[in-house]
Amino acid sequence: MSADYKINVTFMVSTTLKINPAVFEQVDDEWRSMFYNLETPSEIVEHITYNLLRGVTLSQMDGFADLPDEYAVLIGEVDYELDSVEDQEGATQ
Repeated sequence: MSADYKINVTFMVSTTLKINPAVFEQVDDEWRSMFYNLETPSEIVEHITYNLLRGVTLSQMDGFADLPDEYAVLIGEVDYELDSVEDQEGATQ
């Protein structure tokens, strides 16, 4: 039996996030002390979008359970573009 290949695959993801300002207002110093050290609006957007892409709704995310899911939703298409494929061990390209 042959060993499995290990291949690193990197994708670029493009989508559109619709977000309510209340989501940003939720993240203050007290919130950061209990959850994540998200300092900028871009960091908050990245955190929320990453989780939404994984199928986690806003109300399922740490620190946002008291907000309606409709406050952060992906709208339109999610586009995945292959960025790279790298042989890690044993595979040929």
